[in-house]
This record gives sequence, C-alpha cells and structure tokens, in this order.
Amino acid sequence: MTDFLDDIIPGAERLGKVFQGRSPSLAVVLGSGFSAIVSALTDVISVPYADLPGFAPAGVQGHAGVVYCGRLFGQEVLVFSGRYHVYEGYSAWQVTALVRLAARLGCKRLLLTNAVGGISDAMSAGDFMLVADHINLTGLNPFSGRSGAGFPDLHNLYRTDFFAELKAQVLAASGVVLHAGTLAWLPGPTYETPAEIRMLEILGCHAVSMSTVPEAIVAKTLNLDLVALSFVANKAAGKCPQPLTHDEVLREAKRVQDKASMVVRQLLDCWN
Repeated sequence: MTDFLDDIIPGAERLGKVFQGRSPSLAVVLGSGFSAIVSALTDVISVPYADLPGFAPAGVQGHAGVVYCGRLFGQEVLVFSGRYHVYEGYSAWQVTALVRLAARLGCKRLLLTNAVGGISDAMSAGDFMLVADHINLTGLNPFSGRSGAGFPDLHNLYRTDFFAELKAQVLAASGVVLHAGTLAWLPGPTYETPAEIRMLEILGCHAVSMSTVPEAIVAKTLNLDLVALSFVANKAAGKCPQPLTHDEVLREAKRVQDKASMVVRQLLDCWN
C-alpha cells in the first residue's frame, strides 16, 4: 500500500523538517464543532495546508486549513484543523490526502470528527455520536480506478468497543448525550430533502454527513486504528421546522465547543 502515499511524500517531507523529528502516533481531523481542540494543544508547531507541496488551503468556513503538531491531553498528536470535501470539486481520493499524510508520518491511530444532521428521533442538536458503521450513497469510492487496492474489507471499520465506558464517563461528568449509530454519506453541498431523510431513516441511518466516509475507507486500508466522532449540529431536513443553514451549524458548534473538547478528552482516555 506504500504507493498510495506517493503523492503526499513532498508534503510529509516538509512537515518532517518543520516538526523536527517529533513522532505523534495519533492524528485528529477536526470537523465543524471541534475547533476548540486546537486551544487545548500545548508545545505546538503549526503549518498551513497551503504551505505544503501539493496541498490546497481549506475552502469551507469553519475549516482553518492548518496542521498542528503538539501535545493534546498528554498525548503527542497531529491535528488537522479542517478537511477537504467532494462538493468543493475534489475527488474521493483527493479528500483522503490528510489521512494518507498522517499514515506517511507514522501515525497508527486516527480520530475523525464531523458535524452531522440528526436523523434518529432520539438525537437532538448538541448531542454526540460514535460512528459504528456507515452507508455510502454517493456512488464514489476513493479507490475507484486505482490498481493495487484489491477489494478492501470494511468489516469492523470503526472502533466502538469502549462506547459503554465512554458514555458512562461523559454522562456522569456533564450530562452530555452520547449515541452510537450508522452514518450516511451524501455528497452535498445541498442539504438533503425531507424525502431523502425519510429514505435514510428506513435504511437504518442515524445521522447524515457530507464527509468522513472516504477518509475512513482509506484509513482502514492503511491499517490505522480508527474512531469517528460526530457532533449533531441540527435535526435533519423534515425533522425541524426551520431551514437548514451552515451558519446555524457554526453557531451550534460554538455553543457546545467546550463539551466537544471534553468528549474528545474522555474518548482518548478510553481508547487504548
């Protein structure tokens, strides 16, 4: 699988020089709602994506487009503040560049975070969900047209074995509601229609996102230990009376940013 990392070698070499031999084993990709994680970092070195050969700046509001190396809750980590999306015009392969960069730099564990629309009636804005599985409805796969991938197995793609422990700790500490469920991936950039949400509910999806799934597929193929954590930014279309907007997502993310940071801290304590 080393050839899957060839196109990010210049960026990895650049970061290796800037980070001066530091060797984090955990990488975290921050989606909307998790930006407060950056303020928890200590002993930090940062590099904008645009300064890495072959990488573009992040183009979505709320995605800073900066990679950090530092210590997070006692662990040496790489933190990617922002990600790429297929609705920006990138291919399913291109949006996995940060995951492949982390693997090239020696990371063995990966935490993917995102903001989702809640489909399950049990979910409310401000809740969190560990991704237990996904349904890919885009028709896209990062390995399409790439030789050497074979037929990757996606059984047990996401780690959830510590869900009960994490849920107990989170609820005991602050009353945060934590779910585990199936994530649907649709490409965006439009939000889903109420009919599409009804379809997803029938299919067994608990939440819907415009990201994360291609990154998870590549992470599994590169043998990274993977956890995905979602922040429920709003109820999905047809589940709430008001129109859905990205500004609403950002406002809700700001409101719960301290809780998001706490959930990540508890998650890392349970994940070993």
